[in-house]
Amino acid sequence: MRIDETFTHDGKLIEAVEHHGDGTGTRTVYDSDGNVTSTEQLAGLPIPVPPEPTAEERLATLLAALTDAQSLEEIRDAAAAAGGTP
Repeated sequence: MRIDETFTHDGKLIEAVEHHGDGTGTRTVYDSDGNVTSTEQLAGLPIPVPPEPTAEERLATLLAALTDAQSLEEIRDAAAAAGGTP
């Protein structure tokens, strides 16, 4: 069994893929607080790496998060999630 983990630039786990060794696995996605947001059963591993978001997608993510931000910390988190520097 192998586990591939993906972290944000500040060290927060955002995704883990557990390979069961038989071409199947489980992908678990986490939010910025470490809570599981989704779990998906996989087949046909290895899994291709999803493409990086475009600048437009990062900007849309940032604007949506900034709209809901209530504190400076949330603004920093929004910038980090959008691929900027906090």
